This record gives sequence, structure tokens and C-alpha cells, in this order.
Amino acid sequence: MVRKISSPPVDRCPTLIPGFDNLCAGGLVRNNTYVINGGPGAGKTVFMLQFLWNGLSIEENGLYISFESDLFDLMQDAYTMGWDFSKSDQEGKCKFLRVDPNTNPKELAKQLMEVISKFEIKRVCIDPLSVYVMSMPDQSKARKIIYELTSLLKRMKVTVLVSMETFGDGISSLSSEQNNIIDFLSDGVLELHSAGIGGEADRAVRIVKMRRTNHIREPTPMKITSQGIQVLE
Repeated sequence: MVRKISSPPVDRCPTLIPGFDNLCAGGLVRNNTYVINGGPGAGKTVFMLQFLWNGLSIEENGLYISFESDLFDLMQDAYTMGWDFSKSDQEGKCKFLRVDPNTNPKELAKQLMEVISKFEIKRVCIDPLSVYVMSMPDQSKARKIIYELTSLLKRMKVTVLVSMETFGDGISSLSSEQNNIIDFLSDGVLELHSAGIGGEADRAVRIVKMRRTNHIREPTPMKITSQGIQVLE
């Protein structure tokens, strides 16, 4: 059994990813924003898709925003794990939105407000935010734009996961200043590691930061199966 940790009562948004919620006293803090860092193949997209799919089981509608991936391929990958997002998208329970990285921040905010309000969204995943940040022509305004985006989502009372691409050695694809801005403005930071050697020691998840709740800070082994992520003892 995965270790459990207790914390003062807060409103939780359980990921329902096997073993993960035990690391943070029962789940994420609702209506907060979390960054997921990891290299290619570390499991960031799987984590987010599983978070959205599990939310449907407790009647929490979701929204997946992609700045990069082809949505058809994404849904096909999810389907291999038993997650039929094509059906839930058509039913308005989990919407998928492909956004051009060059989209004006005000236009992006408008799209988000419309979709979240129309479909009563409770869970939002943005994959990967690093692509959007790098496309900003004026990097001096990046902090303001990210702050306004996260503040908007918080006001709309949704729990948000945003992925950030890192290289294999854990170095972010963004500048240190860009990365610090995003980490600082988030309520929590998760790191997914993949050594690429295979076996149960190959992958791990680490909660670097999580406000308003106790959490286990050291890396914890995990694996990706045909049914998604499972955090191990």
C-alpha cells in the first residue's frame, strides 16, 4: 500500500489516480493550478488525461487544451487505455480544444470563459503551456499574461493542470526566468521522471510544491500500464 499523509481539512479535487492522492492527503486542493514538469515520455499527458477521465466518474466535466498535439491521435492513444474521449467530447462532458500557440491572450481568455461556462467545466488541462509561453513576442509581459490566465481560471473555480516540457536531464525548455514565473504563479509543482531503463525503478513522481496541504516530498515510484498511471509503494 502507498504511504498516506494527513492534512487539515480542505476542499479536495481527487485525481483518483491509483496511489497518487495518498501522497497529498487525499488529492489536489480544489480550484488551484498545478504545473507538471517532465521530459518526453515521462507521462505528463497520460496523467492529465487520466485526471480528466476519472473526473467524469464523479460528474466533474473536463476541458483539454492542446497547443501542440493532434486531437485525433490524442484520443486514439487515450482509447487504448479504455478512455473513450470521443464520446464524452460529443456529449459535452469532456471537451477537447486545439489552440494555435500564436493566439492572442485576450482571445484565449475569451475562448476559455465561453467553453468553461457553457459546459460547466470543473477540470482543465493545458498541454503544453511551455509552447504558448515561448511563442509570446514580448517576454517581458509573460509574467503578466500567465498571472491573468491563472487568475481567470481561479475565478471560474476550476482545478487546472498545465504541463511543461523539460529535457531528459530535467532542464526546462524555457529560460530560468520563464520557468520561475510559471512555478511561482502556480499553487503546486509536480515532477514526473523517466530514466528510460525499464522496470519499476524506471519512473517516479515527486511533489515539489503544493500549497495549503501536507504532502510527501521525496520521489515515489510509479508505472504506466494499459490502464494508465499507478503510483507504487
